[in-house]
Amino acid sequence: MANQYITADEHLPETVADETVTHLQIRDPETKEIFEARVHVARESDRLDDPEPLSVVRGPHENTTEQWYVEFVDEAVETERLERLADEQRERSNVVNTRSDDLTVLLRYLVETGRYESTSAAVRAILFEHLADRDPAVLEAYDEIRTAYDADPLREALADAKHSNAGSDDEPAVVVTEQETETDRSGAR
Repeated sequence: MANQYITADEHLPETVADETVTHLQIRDPETKEIFEARVHVARESDRLDDPEPLSVVRGPHENTTEQWYVEFVDEAVETERLERLADEQRERSNVVNTRSDDLTVLLRYLVETGRYESTSAAVRAILFEHLADRDPAVLEAYDEIRTAYDADPLREALADAKHSNAGSDDEPAVVVTEQETETDRSGAR
């Protein structure tokens, strides 16, 4: 196993065809660093253009080894566009929930390369995907809370009253602010 990338069998996708693209947790043979990378994996070296040996270990003590091959996938990055966005960011607002110039540049890059329609859409999609993968219970709980809020008859009645009173010239419009209608979890105002 010397001078070979190493991964555990459990990190490979369940179904591996002749060549599969996946994110894989790998240990570097020289630095011994464990990292994740986007790679092609194959059981035979001739299936890949630039194969590197990959030892796949399995078993309770990881004492069984199978020889595979890995090829790192480099995605083309439009560095000029990314640099331009970074330069423009120095003159722009950095208001993205985290107030981060770096995050704003990366989100704008994703939008300009057509991966998302807007930075807001990118933030929402990325966060929701991350939560769905890492913490689906949070999304489920939020969905229940949101559904309960949307079905709140008091909130609906106040909203209906606001809309019906706002259009009448005979009576003054009743303005209900969100702060006035919000309730805490105990039901108190």
